[in-house]
This record gives sequence, structure tokens and C-alpha cells, in this order.
Amino acid sequence: MDKKTEKLLIKKAKKLAKWYEGVFVNPVFWEVNGKPYYMAGFTVHNTAKATAYLTTVGEETREEAEIAQSSLSLFSDTSTNIFKVGGEHLKIDITYYTEPLKIPVNSTDLTVNEGHKAFEQLWDLQQKFNQLTNDYKSYYDELLQREQLMQTDIDHNIETVNWVNLYQYETLSLLLDRNNALRVYSNYLMKTKEWKSLSRDQRIFVTQITDNVAKVEENRRSLALIEVDDQEKMIALNKEKAKSDLKKGIDKQKAYIRYPV
Repeated sequence: MDKKTEKLLIKKAKKLAKWYEGVFVNPVFWEVNGKPYYMAGFTVHNTAKATAYLTTVGEETREEAEIAQSSLSLFSDTSTNIFKVGGEHLKIDITYYTEPLKIPVNSTDLTVNEGHKAFEQLWDLQQKFNQLTNDYKSYYDELLQREQLMQTDIDHNIETVNWVNLYQYETLSLLLDRNNALRVYSNYLMKTKEWKSLSRDQRIFVTQITDNVAKVEENRRSLALIEVDDQEKMIALNKEKAKSDLKKGIDKQKAYIRYPV
């Protein structure tokens, strides 16, 4: 978004803002009847309280604003979710996984080996999460260059959000279903001579990854995913569920749209 466009939109948005609110404008637009519409937001203490949908061509209409809201709001909400969850995973130092996994496991204890495998699976999911987030960052940067939001972008975000949810579900399920095995594996590592070669933070990560079972269970439950044994079916069902849930959320947000007088 160029400075001239940003200045015009901020000026329009400020006319709809309360004196104590902050104002922002998202840099991508959705075209309605040949007019570019942008999403403006009004915040109090960095929390969004309302939105407006403004154009740089002529005057806004209520009908056009509501059409633009359906796509712009959905894209904004899903992008925020992707960056929030993905960003939390990117903060995890990869050596928290790679260094403990370098310690050889020479045990006939089946539970130790089960825990070792579960830790490897957690590392695999972490890599998938990181790749998904980094790919999305690159995609988002490209979108900022072209600025115009298309239906393919909406579809891409819904697809990405679905994978974010599924990767979270798999990670939380491993932590719950293999909790005892992970604890046994952790205890095994602590008795090896290589354990002391790990950093303090790496050791803390391994020993505490199985803590807060109740919280982990609550987090998995809050995802509210459709659970079926067939993986492909689960992916498809939850993608449709994500579409439905997002639409309901966006429809509720219409009550908080501000329209120019």
C-alpha cells in the first residue's frame, strides 16, 4: 500500500473512530463492483472492537461493505491465527529435539523405545509446523506486493488453518496418548552419560514436555475437531468444518461494522 492510499484510508477511518480508539488499516483489498475495499480496525488497548470497510474510489455503500467484510475479515482472522500458532512453534529451539535424539537408545525396555519413537514423531511434527509457517510467511509477503485479495487466497488460508489445527491435534494427542512412554524415555536419557552434555534448557524441555496433562487435554478438546480413524477423511471433514465455523464467526462480526454516515 502506498503512502497516499494509506493516508486517505486512515483519514476516513478516523472519522468513524471514538476519541480513545486506535486505528489501523490492513494493506490488502477486496474488489467489489470494480472498487477496492480495505478493512480498517478500531482498537482499545490493542484489542479490536469494531471494523469498517473503506474504498479509495468514490463513496462506500452498506451492501458493498458487507460483501467486502466477508472476505477481508475471514482472511484477517485466519492469517492472525496462522501467525500466532505458527510463531509459537518457531520460537522453540530445534536443538531441544535434535540434541536429545542424538543420544543413542540401547534398551530392551519396550516403553523406552516407544517413548523414543514418540519423541521422534514430535520432532517430525515440529518440522512440519515450521515448514508450514515459513511457507505461509513467504506467501503472505508475496500477497502484500500484489495487494489484491482473491478467492484463491481465501481458499489457501482455510487450507493452511486446517493443517495448523491438525498438526496441533497430532502434537497434543502424542503428548497425551504417549505420556507415560515419554516420561520413561526421559528418565532413561537422564541416566545416560550423554545427558550432562545437553544444555540446561534442553534438559528442562525433555523433562517437562510431559507436564500439565490436564492443560494439554483441555487444549486438544478446545480444538473441537471431528475425530475419525481414516486420516484423509478427517482432513476433509475438518476442512469443511473450518469453513463453516469461520463463516459463522464472520457473520457475527457484522454487528460490529461501522458504516460512514
